[in-house]
Amino acid sequence: METDAAGARAALDAVEATKKLNAERLRRPKRYWIMFGLFLAVFALLPYTTNWPALFQLAVPPVLLILIAVVAAWKQPTAVRKIKLSGRMTIQLVGFAILAGVVVGLSRAVYTEQGWWWVPLMAAVVAFTLVTTMGPLIDRSWARQVSRIEK
Repeated sequence: METDAAGARAALDAVEATKKLNAERLRRPKRYWIMFGLFLAVFALLPYTTNWPALFQLAVPPVLLILIAVVAAWKQPTAVRKIKLSGRMTIQLVGFAILAGVVVGLSRAVYTEQGWWWVPLMAAVVAFTLVTTMGPLIDRSWARQVSRIEK
């Protein structure tokens, strides 16, 4: 009887250790969230380009996004993290995207209507801060969700 309990305890400890290791491996590096924060900041700053020539309005944002992606991907590990989104994870992602869209959209509307020059700049800072702080929290939540053992 005692050996069964010891074997079961060892198996449970191994499962718990594997669960913690998986949760750690499923988290994205911090620069991943910095990259997405910078992407949103670029979109938040787009109202400043309204007086630029049309060619620059169309060319500068993609060039900035590509530059940010190249810098963030420098020496990126080759391992790909594949996470299949569940219902709860999808709701978190959609809520996160809606929040960022509302911040950027409201700043653009206020800038267009009121002409307050500082609103897109503040929206860029808020969007960047939201992504870099909430992104890792969502990532940890997803890792816990994926590594959870179904009963």
